[in-house]
Amino acid sequence: MSLAEWMNDFFGSMEGLLTVLLAATVFLGMYIYSATRLSAARTETLERIRQSLTLYTQLAGPLTAVIEHADETDISEEQLVSLLQECKAADRLTMDLLRQIDAYLRDKDASRLPQLSRTLEREMNELVCERADMLRRIEAPSWGIGLWQLLKPAVPGIALASAVFWTFDLISNLQFPEAWTTLEVWTLWLSWMMATVSFYQLFMDTRRRPLNVIFYGLHFLIVAAASLNLIWTEVSPYVLATQLLLYLAGFSFTSTRSRKERPYAGDPELLKMYTEHSETESNNSKRPKESPTPLPPRFGNTGSKHRSVK
Repeated sequence: MSLAEWMNDFFGSMEGLLTVLLAATVFLGMYIYSATRLSAARTETLERIRQSLTLYTQLAGPLTAVIEHADETDISEEQLVSLLQECKAADRLTMDLLRQIDAYLRDKDASRLPQLSRTLEREMNELVCERADMLRRIEAPSWGIGLWQLLKPAVPGIALASAVFWTFDLISNLQFPEAWTTLEVWTLWLSWMMATVSFYQLFMDTRRRPLNVIFYGLHFLIVAAASLNLIWTEVSPYVLATQLLLYLAGFSFTSTRSRKERPYAGDPELLKMYTEHSETESNNSKRPKESPTPLPPRFGNTGSKHRSVK
């Protein structure tokens, strides 16, 4: 058997071979594009960390000198304010550090500087650890991490192929006239498409969020729920309803404030609440007290007094 006959038997026709080659070309192009984007994202993250650490270290030295040697240092208040303003331009600036900087710039209270210095030191240590971890993953990855870095760029191509497959399956089912009014046909397609989106988010979402574990768990449950469609297609409406409920459940976690976003000791938010509470208490204390209304004399006691006089 010649190569042309074998390819004809394997692919069915020359059109089938061209389709497979086109799909492979598209997949390879998406793989290369995704790998390039992931590499650029890692480089951008490292650059953000470097920029933030540069601004933090420029502030850390003078800030420590002002706190420990306030009488001997030649750093003026204008220089410290300038460094604090530059620090607000850091790409990885957290809300906790930003609020403490704003609190000091607002009232120039030197008692805030030690807490500000501790927060700055904590943020610097976290960024240094994150940068070291990223460099270790890039330069000397373990076997598992290296394999994952090799397979991760293929996730967009797999998601696209899955979406095309589910769409072709829907088109093939709609060739029957009664399928247009069948609920299971449409819910099955919607369920698989939602599972495909969650599959993509589960493996490609790398944003830093305080509730990553919960979001990953929700996406995993959405993908796992769609596997029931392989066993019993008639259950697809209930699977779709479950997936929608899981999507809606994700909104209940977005309003949770992380530890760094909560007010710290001396935060203006807490000071405002304390001031309002103190004013309310002082107003209540200055309000004149109402004298109690005297009770009318009892009849029995009055009679006894008259008898004693007699």
